[in-house]
Amino acid sequence: MSEREYTMKVAGQLFRHLGLQMYSGAVPAIAELISNAYDAMARNVWIKIPVGRSLQKNDEIAVTDDGHGMTYDECNRDYLYVGRNRRGGQSGRTEPYNDLKSRRVQGRKGIGKLAAFGIADRIGVRTVKNRELAHFALDYSELTRSTEFADSAGYKPKTLQEDGQATDETPGTAITLSRLKITRRIDANEFKRSIARRLLVLDDSFRVHINGSLISRDEVPFQFRVPENAGSWATYRLPDGNSLKWWAGFCKNTIPDEEMRGFVVYVRGKLAQAPWFFDLSGGVWGQHGMQYLTGEIQADYLDGHKDLIATDRGAVRWEDPMAASLKTWGQSKVRHLLEKWTIQRKQAKVTDPRIITYIERAQRLPPRDRKIFEQVVDRICSIPQLGRDKEGKEITDELVEFAYNALTNLSFLEAIRRLNTAPTDDINKFSEIVSEWDIIEAINTAHLVKGRVEIITRFKTMIDAKAKEKPDMQDYLKKYPWLIDPKWTMLTHENSLDRILVDQFGDATPTKEAEGRKRPDYFCLGDRYRTAHVVEVKRPGNRVGRRELDQLRDYVYFLRNRLNESATADAYRRSTINGLLIADDIRHGDRQIADMYQRDGVLDIRKWHNLLDTTEALHAEYLEVVTKRAPQDDPRIERILKDGIHDGGSPA
Repeated sequence: MSEREYTMKVAGQLFRHLGLQMYSGAVPAIAELISNAYDAMARNVWIKIPVGRSLQKNDEIAVTDDGHGMTYDECNRDYLYVGRNRRGGQSGRTEPYNDLKSRRVQGRKGIGKLAAFGIADRIGVRTVKNRELAHFALDYSELTRSTEFADSAGYKPKTLQEDGQATDETPGTAITLSRLKITRRIDANEFKRSIARRLLVLDDSFRVHINGSLISRDEVPFQFRVPENAGSWATYRLPDGNSLKWWAGFCKNTIPDEEMRGFVVYVRGKLAQAPWFFDLSGGVWGQHGMQYLTGEIQADYLDGHKDLIATDRGAVRWEDPMAASLKTWGQSKVRHLLEKWTIQRKQAKVTDPRIITYIERAQRLPPRDRKIFEQVVDRICSIPQLGRDKEGKEITDELVEFAYNALTNLSFLEAIRRLNTAPTDDINKFSEIVSEWDIIEAINTAHLVKGRVEIITRFKTMIDAKAKEKPDMQDYLKKYPWLIDPKWTMLTHENSLDRILVDQFGDATPTKEAEGRKRPDYFCLGDRYRTAHVVEVKRPGNRVGRRELDQLRDYVYFLRNRLNESATADAYRRSTINGLLIADDIRHGDRQIADMYQRDGVLDIRKWHNLLDTTEALHAEYLEVVTKRAPQDDPRIERILKDGIHDGGSPA
C-alpha cells in the first residue's frame, strides 16, 4: 500500500472570488455587515457613507453597531475563521443580549465578513467586549498576494495601535472600509431604499441609521394590494408541506426603479433572492403589468437543514425540488395577480370622474351612438399600458374625450346618410333628421366656441401683461385671425403681400430677432383673391398718433394700386383692401385725422380689450343662434344652455 499523502491548499486568489467577484456593489456589501451586526445582537447600526458625489479613493465608509462585540480570542476563533458554519453544533439562535430575546442567526456560510472586499482594499476592525479592545486590519492586496495558505501559517492581519488596551467603552464593533474601489456617485434616497429592501428585520429592536437618518420599510402607496391592509401578510402552505408568507402590490404608475419591481424572497429576515418574477416573461398584458408589481415572500424553510441559498445571497438554487415547489407557486401567483390587475385597473378607470362625465353625457345620445361609445370606452379602459403622458395628463381620459367628440362629428355623416335614404314623401322623417342635424351642429359649435373662448382668455392675459407687439402679439393674431373678427376665420397670413410692402417701405420700425432677421411692424391677412387687410399692431398700453396713421394709410393706398394694376383679369382684382390699427388709444390732437380715415374706408381702429370683448360676444351670439334652431327640450341642448361658454369644459 502506498505511503504517499495528498494535500489540499487554499490560494489567496480564493478571497478575490469571495469578496470582489461576489459583492461588487455598495448595497450588497454593506448589507452583509449589517447582517453581522444583527447576529451580534445589536439594537442599532450606524452607517457613515459619502453620498451625492463621486467617491474618492481616500474616502471611508464606517459601519458601527452596539452589539456584544468580540474579544481577542473570539476574533481569532470566530471572525477570522473563513467558512465557519455559524450554526454548526448550535441551536441556530443567538444568546439573549441588550435586553433582547434570542434571534435566529442569519449568517451560515462564514464568508459575509469578506463582502467588504468587494468595495474596499482595507477593512479595519475595532471591537470592544468585556472592557477589552481588539483592533486590527485586513489588507486585500496582501491577502490575495499569497499563492497558498498553509495550516501553520495563514494570513496575519495587521495589529493596530489600540489593540489589547483596557477600556470603559460600551461593547460594540466598528468596521471601517478604506482605499475604496468604487467611484460611482451614490444617491442617498436610492441607497436607503435598497438597504431597506434587503432587510426584513428592521423594527424598534433593530434600527439602521444612514448618515444620521433612520431608515424604515415604509410601503409606497399602492393602487391595489393583496392582502389589502398595509403591512399585512397572507399565508400559504405548499403541496410539499412547507409554509410561506407573502404580499403583493400594484402601483398606480410604473415603478421607475427596477430593483423595486418583482418579488423579493427573504430567509430569516434577510434577502435570499433579488427581485424577480419566477422566470416569467409575461403575456399579452403581463409584460407591461410587471412594471407596476412588487411584493415580498418569507420562506425560511429554504435555509433549514438544507442550505438552498446561493453563496452571494442574491439567488435561490431553484433547481432543487424544495425550491422548485415555491417557483411553481410563484409563477401561478404572478399570472393570477396580473389577470386580476387588468380587471381592477379597468374598473378603476371607468370610475374616473372625467370618464363618468362622458358616460353620463352619452346617455343622451341616440341608442346606436350610445352603444358604440360605451364599447369604445370599455376597450380603452381595458388597455393597461395607458397611463400619463409627459405633461402628467391621463391618456385614458383624453382618449375617451376624443372618442366622444369624434362620435359626435361622425353623427353628421350619419344624418346625411339618413337624409339621402329618407323617402321624399315622409315629411315626419325628414323633420326628424333635420332636428338631429341642428342638435349635432349646436354641439359642435359649442365645442368650437368654448375652445375659442379659452384662446381669448389666454390672449387677455397677454394684453394685461403688455406683451411685446413683435413677435408675441403679431404671431398670435396671425395664427388666430378670428380674434380680430369672427368673420375672418377663413383668412390666412399673406406673406407675399408682406414682401410687396417691405420692398416698397422697408422695415418701418424693425426689431432684431434671435436669428438676426428684421421683422416689419405690420402683416397682411387675406383670402388670396378678393379680400386683404393690412394689420398694424401696437403694444398694449401705448398710444398712437398721426405718424402711425399716415404710415398705415400709405400701406393701404400702395397695395390697392399695386394689386389692381397687376391683376390679369377683373375676377382677380381685390375688391376689399383696408387697414386695421390695433392700439389702446389715439393721441388727443390726432383723433380727427383718425376719424377721417375711418369715414373714408381707408382703415379701422380697434382697442385691445374692446376688440376681444366684441369677439367673445359675437361667438356667444353665434352659439345662441345655432342652439335656438335645435329642439329646446333635447337633453343635449339643455346641457349646452346650462353650461354656457365659461364652464371650462366641453358641452354635452
